[in-house]
Amino acid sequence: MEDTSAGGRGQGETLQGQIVEERYGYYQRCQRFRKNGQQCKAPAMKDADVCYKHQQRADRERRWRAQYTLPRLVDMATWRRAISDVTQGLWQGRIDEDYASELLQELERASMVLRGEVG
Repeated sequence: MEDTSAGGRGQGETLQGQIVEERYGYYQRCQRFRKNGQQCKAPAMKDADVCYKHQQRADRERRWRAQYTLPRLVDMATWRRAISDVTQGLWQGRIDEDYASELLQELERASMVLRGEVG
């Protein structure tokens, strides 16, 4: 039950030509579409337009973005401090592994720029 929001479209947008089925039998359907273009068949949560899984995914992504953002990396000292903050957050459970991986990849690219290897 993958949604298609990762491709640059908003969570509420549908692909061209797709028809959103509001109801599926006796319950309201989730309004998200899978990568294969089919609408999610799970029931929507009460007073919501998405199912539990899609709501959980959206909440997790929102928390990721709110957990930690990298400071402006102007020199190697701020870069080292950012690595320290990310690893500390990971150890303390404030940052999950997937988001820590994204942050560390950004820090790796930043270190190449700061060292003058790229650019």
